[in-house]
Order: sequence, then C-alpha cells, then structure tokens
Amino acid sequence: MPDVMKQHYDLGPALDESMKKKIISETFQRRVGYMPDLENPKSFNEKIQWLKLYYQNPMITRCADKYAVKDYIAEIAGSEFFVPTIGVWDDPDQIDFGSLPEHFVLKVNWSSDYNIIVRDKRSLDIEAAREQLKSWMEPCHNSYYALFNWGFKHMKPVVYAEQYLEQIDNQVYDYKFYICNGKFEYLTIVMDRAEKGKTSFTWFDRDFRPCPFSRGGAVPDSLPEKPVHYEEMITIAEKLAQPFPFVRVDFYEIGDRIYVGEMTFYSGSGTVPFTPAAWDYTVGGKIRLPEKMITDREAPLPVLRRDLKTASRRSKALLKKARRAVIHKASWQKEKYLVLLGLRFPYQTHTEKGTDCSRKYIRIGGIEFCYKKLPLKPEPVNFGLNWEYKLNPARETYLMEEKITPEMQLVHCEQKAYRYLGYFPDLKNPKTLNEKVIWLALYYKNPMIAPIVDKATAKDWIASQIGEQYVVPLIGVYDRVSEIDFSALPRQFVAKLNDGWSTNRVMIIRDKTKLNTDKAKVVLSSWLYPWNNYYYKNLCITDTKMKKPLLVIEEYIGDDSNCLLQDYKFFCCNGEPRFAYVTEFPTGRPDGETMTYVDMDWNILPLSREKKPAAKTLPPQRKDEMIALCRVLSRHFPFVRVDFYEINGRVYVGELTFTPSMFGKISPRIWDSRLGEYLDLSELMNAESASL
Repeated sequence: MPDVMKQHYDLGPALDESMKKKIISETFQRRVGYMPDLENPKSFNEKIQWLKLYYQNPMITRCADKYAVKDYIAEIAGSEFFVPTIGVWDDPDQIDFGSLPEHFVLKVNWSSDYNIIVRDKRSLDIEAAREQLKSWMEPCHNSYYALFNWGFKHMKPVVYAEQYLEQIDNQVYDYKFYICNGKFEYLTIVMDRAEKGKTSFTWFDRDFRPCPFSRGGAVPDSLPEKPVHYEEMITIAEKLAQPFPFVRVDFYEIGDRIYVGEMTFYSGSGTVPFTPAAWDYTVGGKIRLPEKMITDREAPLPVLRRDLKTASRRSKALLKKARRAVIHKASWQKEKYLVLLGLRFPYQTHTEKGTDCSRKYIRIGGIEFCYKKLPLKPEPVNFGLNWEYKLNPARETYLMEEKITPEMQLVHCEQKAYRYLGYFPDLKNPKTLNEKVIWLALYYKNPMIAPIVDKATAKDWIASQIGEQYVVPLIGVYDRVSEIDFSALPRQFVAKLNDGWSTNRVMIIRDKTKLNTDKAKVVLSSWLYPWNNYYYKNLCITDTKMKKPLLVIEEYIGDDSNCLLQDYKFFCCNGEPRFAYVTEFPTGRPDGETMTYVDMDWNILPLSREKKPAAKTLPPQRKDEMIALCRVLSRHFPFVRVDFYEINGRVYVGELTFTPSMFGKISPRIWDSRLGEYLDLSELMNAESASL
C-alpha cells in the first residue's frame, strides 16, 4: 500500500475525477468482486465510494482527524469520553521521551494504522520510533492517497501521545457502531487483535441479536457479551453522527468507563466484501445519500499548462514518473485515451507473441513503447487442481456432531494434513510422527484418556500415580462464573477451562488488585460455551469430549518477576521418553517465544516446529526426575506428551496431551520421519485390522 500511496501522490494534478473513478473502480472490482455503479450506488461499499468522490463536508476532515476529533467529542458528549492526551507535537524531534510515562501510545493523526504502542519505555528504540513517525508524517503517507478517502486530504499531520489503556488478558474489545443518517443500525465487535491473523468480527443488530453475515474477518468460536454501557454508547454515537449521512463511531470499554476511539467515514475504504454478498445491499439500503457537496476546486487548465512550462527539474522528474504510472494503468482502461495534467492523450495498445515471450506495446502520439515483457506460460495440461482448505469452525462442528461420520473425519484429516504439513498423509501405513499422531486420533480409543485431559479431574489421577507433591494446588472448580468469590481468591492465581486448547483459555493473574473483575467475569463466561472443547476443533476425531465445561482455578506457582515460565515437554513413545522441547521467553513476552527440540541427552535437534528454536538451552536441574516420572505416567499409553515446570527446585506436572501439535509442520521434513521412528504402532494397527 505505501508504494501505491506514493504513486498516487506523485500523480498530483493528473488525479482528476475521471482518473480517480477509474482507479477506484478497478480496485473495487478486484477486492469486492463486482464493478461498482458510482453514479447510482445501492450497496454499502458503492455508497462509501460515492461519499469519497462527491461529499466534501469540511466537518469530516475535523472528525476524521484522530487528534482534532477530541475537541468535537468534548463539545458534543464531554471530555471524559476520549482517551486523555499526554502531549502533541508537529515534529517527532520535539518529543521529550524522558517526560513520558512508562506506558503510552504514540499516534499520527491522519490514519488509523499509524500507532506505536509502548508498554515498557525502557525497551523502546527511541530513534527508530522517531524515524517511523517521520515516515508516517510525510505528505505521501496521508491516508487520502490510499484510495482517495477525501476526509484526510486537507489534514495537517501531528504526532501525539495518549494514555495507555490496558485491557484484561491482552484482549481488546473494539465496539464499532454503524450510524446511518443519525440512527444506529449495526454493531461490530472486534476481538483477538493481539494475535496476528486471528482478528475476529461479530455483527449485531440494534437489539444485540447476531446478524447472519460477516465482513472483514473470521467469526469467533464464541459470541462476545453485550458491553455493559451498550445503551450509553448508542446515545453518544447518535449524537456525534447527527451531521453526517454515514459514520462509524468506535468505542472501548475500560472498567466502568467508555472512550470514543475514533470516527470513521470510509469503513474498510469501502472495499471489504460481505458474506453473503446480498448483505452489501441490505446494509447499503440503510444509508440515504445527501446532495453532492464539492468544496475542492481544480486549477484551471491554463494554470496547469503554465506550471508545466516553468516546472523545476524535480517536478519534471515527478511528471515523468506520473506518466509512467498512468501508462501502467492503461491496461485496464476501457476508453482509449489518458488524462494527464488536464490534457487528453489518445492511445492504442496491442500485444505481440513471440516464440519465448509476449510483449505489450502502447502507442502515444505516433510513438510506440514496449512497456512490458512477459515469458510465455506453458499451456495447461491438467485441469481441476484448484483447491482451497476451508476450516471447520468449532461452533459449526458442535451443531452438526450427530451427522459426522468416520469417513468425513478421515477426509478432514487428509485435507488438513496436506494444508499444514505439505503432503498427503498415508494413514494406512503411517511412518512420520504426524501421520502416526493423526492415526491415533482417528482409531485409538482408551477410556482412561478423558479424565486425564480434563483439567478438573487430571490432578487426582496424576496424584494417584506419582504423588500430590507434583500437582499444582487446586483452589476450586466452578460451572458458573457467578459461583466464584473473587474477594476470597489470593492475590495471584491462574484460571483455566477444564478442556480448552491453547493459551486462549488460560488467564494468569499476577496482581488481583489491578484486575478489572467485571471484564474477567466476561472473559471466563465466554469460555463456557460447549464448543470450546478441544474435541470440536478437529471434527470430533479425538476421544476427549468433556461432559461439561468447567472453570478451574489453581494456585500461581511463579514469582513476582513477571517472567513467563519455562515449559519442558517430554514426548513419550511406548512408555519411554524419547525427545522433548523447551518453550522459553527470552524477551519476557509471549510474542518472543522460542521452541527448542532436544534429545534425552539434551542435545539440540536441528528441526523447528511452529516457533523458532533458541541458539542454546539448558536442561532442567531435575531432568532425571522428570524422565522417571514420564515413565510412570506414560506406561498405559502408546503416545503422550508430559509437560513439566521446575520452580524453586520443585517439579510440577502441567498436563498430559495425547495428540500434541497435531498438524504441526516439522522442518526439515526428514525429521518428521525420524521422530516417527520412535513410535511403534504395529501392535495397535494389527488389532485394528483384525477388528475390521
């Protein structure tokens, strides 16, 4: 996108209405899937494009400005509804970082994406931050030049610092209210921004009923709760939106306060498709477009010609670049002319195919230029190989559970393995580690597994096998959030779902005095949907379905250093630990996690899986004790991963996992086969064959 913005900026006066409409139409068709009607728009995305081109209300510039809008919010709703400003500067060199608090956010006002979140000033590279801010403040980085969002066009760039607002468990709930002609119509709740690629969007109508469509991202497995201040948000949003035909007003809810994040007039730049597509027109029907309002005035043609004659060397160079950019766009123009600085240039194009390549030519003013040379692609031999893996959402699997057959489960595993492992698995004769783990998930059924993977009952089983001293002490098990007495909990504790997967179902509380209890209750409540069980993640192929979702609260066994614990994970094959991996956090943050594989002599194995390995890793002090415990805990199973923590000279069992990292790609692939050699399934497979 920055390259496109620079190109549009360099075009300068050549970007007349005709050129902008052509660029918008081409981009719109590529992203949304149909050619927009910019003269008689009906869909939501079409009307956003119309508002960019024909509704130049100066108030939009004021309210789209992320800093200036605070004055407008103060006038209409009150100063308590925007995030407090720490400082504002015209030049990043003016920022005195020494006077800023330990936590803050730096922003540039003319885009939603120009943010630097500083959670610990001590780890901030100040010079790099200054250079990034300077880059964002360059004229060509005005958001107008992304796709002609007019409201940003006449802004003056400033950089400002805001108070850092921390929400629970690294989760940020962004409440986006769509206001059409002053009336609230739809709400989008955005979650999981902290995890790249996992951001989810849930749409609701005014009565907070889920809408049967999506736009802009994945739908979460569980529905978010209604914000506590929902009605107050609606009232404020409608007040702020009164002067405009359409605006999206974004809120954050922190404790008992709400803040307006921003006012957005061109949601998704009007190029984000709806699914199903019919809702593009349903939502668009809520917007009643105003009369055209054009406040910009283009320079008259004689002025442009005079400027062209007196242009400096740099301006002429930019003009050359602009001309090349216009020529590049000619391939998608239907009309046979170009507009440059108000002048129309007729042109013709044609393509010549040679024996080894094709050449594209453009003829302007009787002069022919070859502007693209492409190698010839071989004629296709095989057809019908286009395929895309589509994830089965856990909630959808939960609803169709009774209709899922073993054949469907096998097909699911074959497709998912190809998508994530890069090869089609041989499940009749499995050899690699991943193939064998998938085979076990499909065909190995053992009633002992279910109570072991259930975190509410696993502690009793572990204690019965090796002793209570190896179990993290339990505080309580609850089937409703309302049963938890937070005032009686210790200052530090850990909350988990009894059979959730990944860190999305774990809450680590190091200081209860700084905990937003209401938000914590909402998060915990969202875990209690039955489809949050790992059983539903992979089309019910594991035999670990929990009877009921439960909340498990246990003691926090770390210290006050805020360091994340090292996790030692031993892979036990046929009752013997064969290899392990260590998760470490050199940066002290989850996004800096390393995953290092080792053999039982603690030599680093030259492979990676999911995370980068560390350059070196030290064995736990009580490694031999962990190995002995593995032999006891794994003796009843063909394959299991046993996780340990080592705290103050003591060993704790974290959990036992029977299908660990299933579909986790091992690089290089040869190690998928080498690790698979440790696991012997021949006896189980013979028994399975005999039963068929």
